[in-house]
Amino acid sequence: MERNYVEKIKELVSRSRVGMLGTLEESFTRFKPMSHVDIDHDGKILFFTSKNSWKATEIQHNPTVQLIYINESDSIYLRMDGMAYITVDQQRMKELFNSFVKAWFPDGLKDPSLALLVFNPVEIEYWTNDDSKMLTYMKILSASVTGSQPSVGEHGKMTVH
Repeated sequence: MERNYVEKIKELVSRSRVGMLGTLEESFTRFKPMSHVDIDHDGKILFFTSKNSWKATEIQHNPTVQLIYINESDSIYLRMDGMAYITVDQQRMKELFNSFVKAWFPDGLKDPSLALLVFNPVEIEYWTNDDSKMLTYMKILSASVTGSQPSVGEHGKMTVH
């Protein structure tokens, strides 16, 4: 796998502030909205969370998770499968803490439940389209008339090793 997956993740996620994190509970995947605070040089995506939350408990039981970002206005769709863990890295939390996070954790870095959820992608699949919506609709309409498949945007799949 090329090293460019980190840049691709940053490019795709840069216009989508909130992703949906899916954790496993029994035989169902439960999704919850999460706003990332960083994507590090290894492509790990970091979120603040409470170490007492349901998602933290679910990750401790099964660290296999899914992360989905959708930005319909920019035609960006991203699905990542990976592994997650909870950490209490005081130095990293101090670097990343901001006023948005303070809204959820008013006691700030003094909150004893404050932790970082770290998502490490294993497989990335994305769909993007830089064409205008009108051009995309025209391509789809043309393909339906001609019986061909429309060529709209880019689809890629990467496995991280």
